[in-house]
Amino acid sequence: MTAATVEPRKAPGEVRSIQYLRGFAAFGVLIYHAAERAGGAFGLGAAGVDVFFVISGFIMWVVTCRKPPSPHDFLIRRAQRIVPLYWGLTLLVAGVAVAAPFVFPNMRVSAEHLLMSLFFVPHYDSGGLIAPLIVPGWTLNYEMFFYVLFAAGLLAPTRVRPWLVTAALVALVAIRPLGDTSNAIWATYTNPLLLEFASGIWLGKAWAEDRLPSPRIGWALVVAGLLGFAAAGFSGIDVERARVLVWGIPSLLLVAGAISIERHGPVPSMRPLQALGDASYSLYLIHGLAISAVFRALQMVGLTNPILLFAASIVAGVIAGLIGYHLVEKPMMKLFKTGMAARRERPSPGPATQAPPA
Repeated sequence: MTAATVEPRKAPGEVRSIQYLRGFAAFGVLIYHAAERAGGAFGLGAAGVDVFFVISGFIMWVVTCRKPPSPHDFLIRRAQRIVPLYWGLTLLVAGVAVAAPFVFPNMRVSAEHLLMSLFFVPHYDSGGLIAPLIVPGWTLNYEMFFYVLFAAGLLAPTRVRPWLVTAALVALVAIRPLGDTSNAIWATYTNPLLLEFASGIWLGKAWAEDRLPSPRIGWALVVAGLLGFAAAGFSGIDVERARVLVWGIPSLLLVAGAISIERHGPVPSMRPLQALGDASYSLYLIHGLAISAVFRALQMVGLTNPILLFAASIVAGVIAGLIGYHLVEKPMMKLFKTGMAARRERPSPGPATQAPPA
């Protein structure tokens, strides 16, 4: 085999099918927003969020089941992954909105809105949505809450951990009718979407214990998931009334099928899908800004054809996501990891170097 035909090796612990699905999920959300801005509709693209939630539960179990970290270390690692890009983007947008309001004419930035956005506190924006300054960040409120809950579960033995975390998520959803769902925090932390994280945990457990079905059944699950999405899309039903069923179940089937296929054999390397999966977080957070920029630029020069605007938005969103990943997200994660590694390796001061008590 020549050097030109050598298949790139996976990173240690990487599940290639999961990377591909992350890329598809982010791309689906991009299409959803691009179509909406162009005056069309592709509501099914928003189901990428549900796929992300299932994947998140899966990954959290897989990366902690063999050698569980302490809750503190777990949360630090998750913060390293989520916070740098999100905070940087939030502060950038807030600064531009204050310094040049014409850039974001519909955005109203207040100190409270900014702080609650930065610290993942669900709240209403000026438009009446439960959303932070970077609107796609509403999903991060769910992610961070799940991470805190999962971190608490790390204190329990591995054999009971999935039961305890699942029970906590189910209990939160069960008590939803007892509170005020107009309250942003209550509405978020009791939302049935939390059950999608729980389903991912059990998929991760099945993966770790090698208890997944055969590739044939895996393909059947993938097809069933895609058909479920298609049925929801063509039915015209109000998805939000039962989202965890209408999109959550197909998401679970799709992820379960993909990992079942990979568990029994290698998944081929496809560089475009790998690149999209690697950049999925940047693509997810940045694409809205890229769409807005493209629409304004093209409309300023008199180009208003919806198809052209839609296509240009897709291209711009993908390019912005890739650039954001390679120039911002990846270097920032590396910087944080290097800093944390240096902190762990720094020796404790000995008796001779300790400062005297104050």
